[in-house]
Amino acid sequence: MADNKISCGEIMHDALIEGYVLLSIIRNADGTHKDYQIIETNSQFELITGRPQSHAEGNTVRQVLPAIDETWNEFSRNMPQMKENVKFEFYFENIDKHFYISAYMPFEDTIALFFTDITIQKKAKDVFRIHELLFEEAHDILLYVKKDGQIVNANKRACDKYGYTREELMSMNIQDIRHPFTAFEFNKQMEQADSGGIVFESVHMRKDGTSFPVEVSAKSTFIEKGQFRIHIIRDITQRKENEERIAWLAKYDALTGISNRANFIANLEQEIQRSIRSKIPFSVMLFDIDKFKHINDNYGHEAGDAVLRHVAAATKNVIRLTDQVGRFGGDEFVVLQTDIKSCDDAIALAKRIQDAVNEEFIYKSIKFNVKISIGISLFPDDSKDANGLLLCADKAMYYVKHNGGGDVSFFESCKIL
Repeated sequence: MADNKISCGEIMHDALIEGYVLLSIIRNADGTHKDYQIIETNSQFELITGRPQSHAEGNTVRQVLPAIDETWNEFSRNMPQMKENVKFEFYFENIDKHFYISAYMPFEDTIALFFTDITIQKKAKDVFRIHELLFEEAHDILLYVKKDGQIVNANKRACDKYGYTREELMSMNIQDIRHPFTAFEFNKQMEQADSGGIVFESVHMRKDGTSFPVEVSAKSTFIEKGQFRIHIIRDITQRKENEERIAWLAKYDALTGISNRANFIANLEQEIQRSIRSKIPFSVMLFDIDKFKHINDNYGHEAGDAVLRHVAAATKNVIRLTDQVGRFGGDEFVVLQTDIKSCDDAIALAKRIQDAVNEEFIYKSIKFNVKISIGISLFPDDSKDANGLLLCADKAMYYVKHNGGGDVSFFESCKIL
C-alpha cells in the first residue's frame, strides 16, 4: 500500500504544470543553516530545467543548479526563518530561464518550491520595455497613426518639435501638423504608405504657427486592433540650409557675396543673346586693385580680404539693378553694364565705381585709399562672344596699369553713335 501511495503522489506531482521541488534544510552541528537537499522533484521540473529527476534527487540545490544568482542567494539565507509563504521571481543563469517561484514550509525543515516558467513572458516584457525606451528616446519624431489619420501615440521628440503635449497630439489628425499647402498630395502619399511604404519630403507646422521641412518615412502595418501607420519624421532644416548654401556657393563668391566667374559668364552669355534681339549694346568692365600685393604683404591677408569686400560692396552700391558685378578670383572684378547709348555711359559708370572704391576705408585703425585700373570692351564692336569681350577688357585694363594705373581705357576708340 505504501508504494501505491508514493506512486499516487508522484502522479499528482507530475500532473502539475509547475515544476515541483521538495527541499530538506541541512543544518550544521550547531543548528545553523548549511544547505538544501532535494528530496523530490516532478517531471515538469526536469523539463524546464533540463536536470533529470535521478540526478536531482538526493543532491543539493547547488550541485544540481550551480549557477544561481543573487536573488536565490538572498532567498536561501532567509528561508530557514521563513514564517509564511513567499513568492519571488528568479533567473537561472546557466539555463537562461526566468521563473516565478512560490515557496512554503509544509513541515519543519522542509520547503516546497513550485516553479512557473515565465521566460517567454519576461523576455516579451523586456522587448516591450526596450521598444518603449527606443520609441520614447528616438532622435526622430515617431507617430503611430490610424488609417483615418488620427494620431494614437507620439514620442518625446514629437512633443519637443511640435510644441504640443502628448495628450494634445493624440487628439489631433496627422493633417493638423502638416502645412496647408501640402494637403493636395496627402491622399496619394498615404495610399503609397498603405501599399508598401513611402519616403517623401513635406513641411510641418509647430503649435506656434512656424513651419519646418521634414523627411517622412510612412508605412502601414496590421495588428489585432486594425491598420495603423508608422510615421518616422526627421527635421531636415539643417540639410535644407546646407543644400541652399551649396547652391549659393555654386553661383556666388564666398568672400564678397557677388557672382563668381562661372555665374557671371553665364549671365554675360544671356546678355549677348538679349542684346542681339534688342540691338542695344552693352559694356564689360574688367578691373583689379592697384598695388594689392603690397596690401597683403604689409598688412596681412585678413586686411586684403577686407579690402576685397570693400571693393565689391562699393561697386555693387553704384551699379543699376540691371547691371551685374562679379569676382573672377584674386583681386580681379568684372562689371556688366547693360543698355548703354554712348561711350559716355560707360565712362560715367567707370568713374562712379572708381570714386566709390577710392573713398577712405578703415580696417583695424588702418586707413586705405584703394585705387583700381579699369578696362572696357563693347558689344558688339569689340567682340561678339563672352570670352572675346573679357579678353578685350583685360587688354585695356593692362594698358592702364602699364601707364601708371588708376585710370580707365576702352579696348579701342569708342564706336557707339
